[in-house]
Amino acid sequence: MTRLLESRPILHALKLRHAGTALCSCVILAIAGAGSAPRAGADETPLRVAITLMPASYGDPFRTLGVPGDWVWRQIFDPLTESDDEGRIVPLLAESFENLGPNTWRFVLREGVRYANGRAFNAFSAKEVFDWLISDEGRATVVGWEMRRVSEVEAPDARTLIFTTWEPDPVLPNRLTSAMMVEPQAWREMGRHGFSRTPVGTGSYLLTDWQNRDGAVVLTANPYAWRPPGISRVEMYPLRDHASRLQAALSGQLDVIMSLRPEQLNIFRDRGFTVHADILRQILAFAFDVTGHPDSPIADVRVRQALNYAIDRKALSEDILQGFAPPASQGSAPNVFGHNPRINPYPHDPVKARALLAEAGYPQGFSTTVQVVTGTYPNDLEIFAKLQQDLAAVGVDMAFRRVLFSDWIRQFFQGAWRTELFTMAWNTAPHNDALRPMEQYSCLKTRPFFCDETLRAGLVAAGREMDTGRREALLQELAVEFRERAASLLLLEYGHMWVVAPGLSGFRVRTRAPELYRVERAD
Repeated sequence: MTRLLESRPILHALKLRHAGTALCSCVILAIAGAGSAPRAGADETPLRVAITLMPASYGDPFRTLGVPGDWVWRQIFDPLTESDDEGRIVPLLAESFENLGPNTWRFVLREGVRYANGRAFNAFSAKEVFDWLISDEGRATVVGWEMRRVSEVEAPDARTLIFTTWEPDPVLPNRLTSAMMVEPQAWREMGRHGFSRTPVGTGSYLLTDWQNRDGAVVLTANPYAWRPPGISRVEMYPLRDHASRLQAALSGQLDVIMSLRPEQLNIFRDRGFTVHADILRQILAFAFDVTGHPDSPIADVRVRQALNYAIDRKALSEDILQGFAPPASQGSAPNVFGHNPRINPYPHDPVKARALLAEAGYPQGFSTTVQVVTGTYPNDLEIFAKLQQDLAAVGVDMAFRRVLFSDWIRQFFQGAWRTELFTMAWNTAPHNDALRPMEQYSCLKTRPFFCDETLRAGLVAAGREMDTGRREALLQELAVEFRERAASLLLLEYGHMWVVAPGLSGFRVRTRAPELYRVERAD
């Protein structure tokens, strides 16, 4: 059930955030002992992991992209490529890849990889997956849309895949980081819905028990894993409330915890926990549904610019998040290809904000509503309360409406947003390329919410340019144009923080998801 949050209810919610702490132990104890027996010879003590949300599409890795799905999917599936610790695209199920020409890429795959049901993974099975993704049904998914430039996939032998594209695609290897290699026969026989409940991949784990989206997931070691895990059983719990995660972690019920409040991190360091940062930062922002609300004040670029000038990002970063999340200047973080280092964040300038509002015909301001998914980011309620305060200072009354992620993703697919603004990160992961979120904030998106035709030519050119230097310059120029048009209300550069209990080693975050197969317990 959603409810409208205005300034007083938000501040009241801050006082009540501890109300959900009793829930965590119930959820965790409910599945203790569930699932199949761990593999012989492996560490049998479960690794207990707290995340904020479960994927809305369960084990279907094509319906959505990125988190929260990747937190679960990347334990079960593997793509052909991944992003390394420096954000570079490197082979994973592929051993190598090369560009043979503007419209052709060749990938050589690993030998000896099997799915969790024992069937072989090779170029022929991979071709079946990509054939589905580029079919009419597959293209309707988020991941299929990423494959929209692919016209044909060939498998001349068991180790080689040849991709042919309709037009040059310089970031095809980047796009393939999101194409999980499902087991094609199981996908066909069970259908998407059945497969989503019992997914089969090449990852280090297989799913033993999926209670529901709001319950826990039990993963056990894949007996055919090409990267066998150090701990044979993983239990993942969705704990949306920050206080719940804190209580469960400090009471010893959890081993790995994500998205804790920055001021809590020293509590864990003092107790011997290690802290790990996600190097692939996304940009926390509010999107403007200009397409769906053409008569709204937000349809005027001066209003969108005014809202950006009204926000005190430095206070958000330093006072609420202790410098953990720097102010955002554009839709990509500094370590992302295409980031423009010459762009600075909007300064906090309430006088200019009021002048722009008056120029646009709103000297007394206006009222608006934004949809938010809470519990995903640390200190989110404090951030929202500060935004309301800053906007009220220039005459804008912004109310916040809480929605579930499943509701949010439904509106995203349908392109029918119920409010003028909604939370929508500029998310470059897993591609680590500035183009992807720009395309989402443009006319190129299916059912766009923001469509400025003057940006189309630059986006198309950046999507086709094969020369790395020229392409980077195009993306940096586009970053300037997006800022001038105030395509969104930019806030902060954000990456999740994870804490890991004492006695555990090997933990690493890659492509915004934990690599749990690496984790081991000290003898």
